[in-house]
Amino acid sequence: MRRLRSDRPYTFCPPAVRPWFRPLGLAANRYHFLRRKYQVDQVEDAGFDAVRARVDAGDAVLLAPNHADHSDPHLMIEMGRRHRLGLHFMAAREVFEISPVTAWSLQAMGVFSVDRDGPDLSSIKTAIGLLERGQPLVIYPEGEIYHHHERLDPLMEGVASILLKAAGRLPAGRKAWLFPVGIQFQHRPEVEATFDARLSRLEDRIGWTPRPAMATDDRIIRLGTGVLALKETEFLGEAGQGGLQSRLEQLCERLLAGAEDHHGRDPRAVTAPERVRSLRYRIRRQLLNSDRPPSAEEKRRMLDDLDAVFTALQAHSYIGDYLLSHPSLNRRAETLMKLEEDLFGFPTYPCPRDARVVADAPIAVSDLLESGDLPQKGGAGPLTSLLESRLTQLLPVPKDAASASQPE
Repeated sequence: MRRLRSDRPYTFCPPAVRPWFRPLGLAANRYHFLRRKYQVDQVEDAGFDAVRARVDAGDAVLLAPNHADHSDPHLMIEMGRRHRLGLHFMAAREVFEISPVTAWSLQAMGVFSVDRDGPDLSSIKTAIGLLERGQPLVIYPEGEIYHHHERLDPLMEGVASILLKAAGRLPAGRKAWLFPVGIQFQHRPEVEATFDARLSRLEDRIGWTPRPAMATDDRIIRLGTGVLALKETEFLGEAGQGGLQSRLEQLCERLLAGAEDHHGRDPRAVTAPERVRSLRYRIRRQLLNSDRPPSAEEKRRMLDDLDAVFTALQAHSYIGDYLLSHPSLNRRAETLMKLEEDLFGFPTYPCPRDARVVADAPIAVSDLLESGDLPQKGGAGPLTSLLESRLTQLLPVPKDAASASQPE
């Protein structure tokens, strides 16, 4: 999770597909991004023949994958190439702000921006229009990358809301379909040999003497607890007490509550990610208020609040028992990557790994609306719950991890 202050004006970036550029983009995606940058070697897929059939029929098709790794969009682009799907993507505004070249390339490949923190009507209208025209769309309902692909984070209702609006505008004979897509990663055994050096680098980053003689799991938990204590001290003045999970929750809550004391709370925002998005939206509006520009001191305080909100989301994104409940190779590798991203800005992908992308049987949204099993108004919540259940079934959750309780 990268630090984003969101203190710049937002300009919507629409899709601008350039057919001549697409073969170049697909080749760069496959050979540079997937294989070299993200070390995804073997990619297995299943279920995309059904997606292809619905696209050929001219239906409204929305694919909703889980989102646990930076390579997820590149895997979906590869699925589009393999199955001739011509996918469009909704992507966070921040990726378009990396550089003008990046923004141009994304738009040329059918990607358009969304401001996740506010009512981005241009993005919503674009998404609905694509679905109405029978152009398949990919949206990640978790919104953020959390680096725990065996656990699903609560989904946002925007995916369901967009598809329901599109379904209500389709002419007779065309239907709307929601495809849950499960993305799984398998780290190869050779990644284990990289753990010692990477942990030593992380320990050195926070001023600790590396401890290569310690067991890997103990080092990871010790490092994570140390980083948490540093954040607690930075924002709260002292390290917290109690179990790892309770301390993460307390840090998240206290930081969000403190920012809400300054900027108010949206009563509709319930979960931590919802409260984070609401606060970032409110703070950015004040930062960019041309009628009453903030003073230098006010701006400093608002930027400090954005940093606190970012740290709250970081704390929320860690699951205290994710590694401890099932200390597998995959979970060790993911937890280490997550710590690298938080301490260095981006994770390390040191060894080839394998991926499996599964498009599950679609949710027949139009049929559910027609039968009355899904209401047109107020249906986003039930549809999101159904999607969350279906996505959860696609994740490789070990039985002992699914039943384990969190540490006190």
